[in-house]
Amino acid sequence: MHGLKALPSAVAAADAWVMAVIDGRTWMEHLSLARCWELLASQPVGRIGVLYDSAAEIYPVNHMVVDRTIVFRTDVGSKLSALDRNPAVCYEVDAIDAEHTTGWSVLVKGRASVVKDPAEQRYLDAQGLRHWSLGHKAHWIRIVPAEVTGRQISSRSKG
Repeated sequence: MHGLKALPSAVAAADAWVMAVIDGRTWMEHLSLARCWELLASQPVGRIGVLYDSAAEIYPVNHMVVDRTIVFRTDVGSKLSALDRNPAVCYEVDAIDAEHTTGWSVLVKGRASVVKDPAEQRYLDAQGLRHWSLGHKAHWIRIVPAEVTGRQISSRSKG
């Protein structure tokens, strides 16, 4: 099954009615686009994958979902430098329950850019992103998705 594509807002509501696809061999459920966005918004931290000097690097960042995009703040450094050179990114959010061997993961593939419009920056500032790390983060980054996919694994019923 190929990934679920991000849909325009007018069409996206219809996705809420798409039934999940479960692989009976692995018990892996492919999540609907609506469920993926719900899960993305439910967690305060995700990981951004960037290319920096021809090597993949992954950084944890705290984020918000705004208008079916992902936004976070950063400052001058490796992330910003990597995004300036190559805006193609992956962004991943997950939750794992090791005791019950269950969990889910949502992967976003898209392009990241610095938010430069002052009005948009003020709008994002007002949304209340909670920073976990110390220090000023001068730059808002927005990831516009090209593809959003999600998977969930549930424990197989023992019986």
